[in-house]
Amino acid sequence: MSPETQAWNPLDLSGRIAVVTGGTKGIGEAIVRQLAQASARVVAVSRSTPTAMGGVPRDGEVVTLAADVAVRAEVEGMVDAVVARHGTVDILVNCAGTARRAPALEQTEADWRYMVELNLFGTMWACRAVQPVMQKAGRGRIVNVSSVAAAMGLMNRAGYGATKGAVMQLTRCLALEWGRHGITVNAVGPGITVTPLVKPYLAASPERERTMLHKIPLGRLGQPEDMAGAVLFLASDLAGYITGQTLYIDGGWSAGDVDW
Repeated sequence: MSPETQAWNPLDLSGRIAVVTGGTKGIGEAIVRQLAQASARVVAVSRSTPTAMGGVPRDGEVVTLAADVAVRAEVEGMVDAVVARHGTVDILVNCAGTARRAPALEQTEADWRYMVELNLFGTMWACRAVQPVMQKAGRGRIVNVSSVAAAMGLMNRAGYGATKGAVMQLTRCLALEWGRHGITVNAVGPGITVTPLVKPYLAASPERERTMLHKIPLGRLGQPEDMAGAVLFLASDLAGYITGQTLYIDGGWSAGDVDW
């Protein structure tokens, strides 16, 4: 084996420019850390974070950029700013999203619109904004964050499940359209993950966590780091022949009924 072969690390993202929406908390923050540890230059995008993109970009560096991904013009401006500083976008991770829990008959139109605009439109606007950049480069990795709710029905999650199911289908369609340009488009489907969005829900009733754990063959709730490892894989050279797929990271929850 040659020294060059021995030195090759397929998970090394040195020199790659990664954009992570929703990248300042929860799963998105873990993804940002994971990609930076793999030596990518990472732009963490959030509507609530100050922009900090000065200086010369370095491998393993994380910078922040403010943008509301539900607003198309802001997404396009965000991508323009990244390209102006870094020259390209090699990896896009669409992690910005939200959930509003309510029975279907009680969920407001405002809640539906908010989830559609953020979860679905936000993902689409970001994908469309980076596509010409990736096509010009002849390669690119897009990883969308869907949900286990795209694969199975969940009580009081009609709006959330519908938008995440749409993200899964969007992932398939874009993979078909953009594969000829060297762009892979995949998704991850997290199960119950202990994030700032989920913690208050769990804390409201200890019984909720026990009920969830009973459904998960691996016997624990997911952590943001569990999702980040899968995203790193899909963003790396190891996943160069994978596109249009959704990888569920749920401890086996979606595999079937543990009580059957």
